[in-house]
Amino acid sequence: MSERSGSNDGGRGRTKPAVDDLEGDRPFIDTVFEALSDWRRREVCQFFREGDVSTATVDELAMLLAASEPAGLGEPRGRSHDEFATELIETHLPRLDAAGVVDYDDRSDTVRYWGQPTVEKWLEHVTEVDGRNN
Repeated sequence: MSERSGSNDGGRGRTKPAVDDLEGDRPFIDTVFEALSDWRRREVCQFFREGDVSTATVDELAMLLAASEPAGLGEPRGRSHDEFATELIETHLPRLDAAGVVDYDDRSDTVRYWGQPTVEKWLEHVTEVDGRNN
């Protein structure tokens, strides 16, 4: 979770309550934006949002990323399944876990998604902007 629990209210000396305080288990909006700022993390979240599954293995998610790698990101294309698995383990799943979006168990390489309304709302917007529904 972000170290910031709220944002300044325009300099009047008060601090707004954290989103967690207002809306149950929803992460603070900065944490959501950071979690969704990378296409790999968005793909993982979309996988759970669009599918009828709540758990997946790192192997399954690495296959998903290898199959959905977008062009033109300034990154080398055609990376291997193992490279995506390493990225997931070392970077992306820990960030999603820290944001409260997924539970990542590094011992079993299992990811569980419980549903996150704030994340799902922003993923809907991303879907519309990216034209996935067309």
